[in-house]
Amino acid sequence: MYRPVYLVLLHHPIVNRKGELVTTAVTNMDIHDIARSARTFGCRGYFIVTPIEAQHELVGRILGHWQAEQSKTYHPARFEALSLVKLVKDFEEVKDSIQRDCRAFAAEKGQPNADVQLEVVLTDARELPGSVSYSTLRRELEEAKAQFEVSENDPGSLAMIKPLVVVFGTGWGVSSTFYPEVHRILAPVYGPEGAQEKGGYNHLSVRSAVAIIFDRLFGH
Repeated sequence: MYRPVYLVLLHHPIVNRKGELVTTAVTNMDIHDIARSARTFGCRGYFIVTPIEAQHELVGRILGHWQAEQSKTYHPARFEALSLVKLVKDFEEVKDSIQRDCRAFAAEKGQPNADVQLEVVLTDARELPGSVSYSTLRRELEEAKAQFEVSENDPGSLAMIKPLVVVFGTGWGVSSTFYPEVHRILAPVYGPEGAQEKGGYNHLSVRSAVAIIFDRLFGH
């Protein structure tokens, strides 16, 4: 079974410090730095989700510059990372795009009727019930990778594709209105002091959280 990885950064639906539903602004650093993490750890795509048209115009200009042929010539590493970025308006677009990408990949390998079943894993700085550990998820992914590599040249190995869609929030976290999309929640990242709600400090930037979590899941 093939398990490609996709990264999603949600700017909606998000909550603010009062727990109110909001849409956060896309930042230039999140575009660049998270794209580099996505490329480093082998993601097939990095989706930025915002419904705000003005943000689409702004981010579109940034991506247009870095995805141009001139950037490919003069800044090939940055071009390669930012080529993974896709700007969409909602999570439905994310799912549709991943389905198309996986089916196109399978068709190229001789399996045009692949069954694609997304697994959405949400990250959160809070300790939520039933969170899956990094060691558990990493072991599952390593086992799937090993099995796929053994039968990679067999089109039958792509009959079932289960993309891992790792979702990160902004602001004060992802709204519970998004939870119906989620299959599992990943455990928080803690430092030596433990959780913030227990007197510790784990208020990381999303860029730092992406790098740490992906290193735990995919690093060597």
